[in-house]
Formats: sequence, C-alpha cells, structure tokens
Amino acid sequence: MYYPLCLNGADILPLFGDFLKGVPYIFDFSSNNPKNLEYNLFDFEEFNTRIFDELEASNKQWGIGRYLEERKSLLRAYPNIIEEQRYYHLGLDIIVPYNTPMYAPLDAEVYKTGKETAIGNYGGYIILKHDINGVVFYSLYGHLKTPHLVNVGDKVKAGQKFAHIGQESDSGGWFCHVHLQILTQAAIDAGYADWGYISPELLPKVETYFPSPYFLFKY
Repeated sequence: MYYPLCLNGADILPLFGDFLKGVPYIFDFSSNNPKNLEYNLFDFEEFNTRIFDELEASNKQWGIGRYLEERKSLLRAYPNIIEEQRYYHLGLDIIVPYNTPMYAPLDAEVYKTGKETAIGNYGGYIILKHDINGVVFYSLYGHLKTPHLVNVGDKVKAGQKFAHIGQESDSGGWFCHVHLQILTQAAIDAGYADWGYISPELLPKVETYFPSPYFLFKY
C-alpha cells in the first residue's frame, strides 16, 4: 500500500461517527471471484439486495471493497472503462445502508460537488480539499444522496455532517456504499479528479496521484 502523506499526528475523526460496529466483511469484487458475473449491473434493486444479503449472511454490520482491486469482471457492462482498460479500483468502498450520514474526517473546504447521471459512474459526489500542516490533498466521496448538504467553497469542520449514502441514480446504479478516494494536487492538476479506476499503465503513478485512502478512514 502507498502512504506518502505525512499529516504529523493530525486527529482524524470517524467518517461514520459511532455508527460502525465490529469488524467489516471484506467483499471480493476482483475478477478472481466468479460470483461477480452473476450480478445484474443494470437493476439497482436486485444488485443492492444481492450485496446486502451477502453482508447479512456474514453476520457483519458493514462491508469493505478493497483499494487497488482489479475489477474487470465487475466493470464488464461499461464499454468505456473496458476499452480504456481501467480495471484497478482507486478507492476504498465502505458498504452501509442508504441514507447513512457521513462526517468530515478532517477540516476541509468543499472543492467540488456534482452528480454524474450515467449508470456506472459516481452519481452524487463531493471532493473536499484539506490543508493539514502545509500538506494539501483532496478526499473524494462518491455515490452520495442528492441534493448535497454542502456547496463549493463551504468550510467544513472535522466531525461535521456533510453527506449521506445514496441509492439508484444517486449511487450511479451501484449498491449502497461510499467510494472514498485520495487525490494529490498532482492528480488534480493532471485532470484526474473524476477517475475512480486506472489502467495498468498508470499503476506506477499511484503513489504520485492516488495514494491509499486507508489512513483517512477511521471507525
């Protein structure tokens, strides 16, 4: 994993407050798992039900989808991603029910908000800009309920509620979860702000553009 951001002991608060209990169920969305070929990617209700049935069967309250997981089979319905060979997942997926609130892990300014309407995209998303002891980076949250609770330019304090988990068009057709991703200033400058997956050719640039989000996720 890649942890190039040194925040000098910054106090990172839990993204979901005190909602998450116990350890997560780790989903396998990689191409090694044949179950991913069974999901109906165009029927939100069926897709979401399958995911949460699996979560319930695990006797865990919440789930995780892994960073840098190769997901070609799960992305098979999206020709642009297949054509560009962008199979590697740049975020950490935290799988929780619709409308679960989220709280800023650090002080931030709202850099960008929006909603991507095409199936397979982010749906509602927010990008927060952080400046911690002179270290500037961005955290992206995808698949959010709209309309958004915050606007571009708003100052958000650590621990402040800023979003809810979305569904259907707000989640881009994906099951209910948040895609948590870290972007460096270099990634923003290079035009990668809305990229959730990359091709193998860009993997050597992961540390430069898309460092591991695990450090920002506390529970």
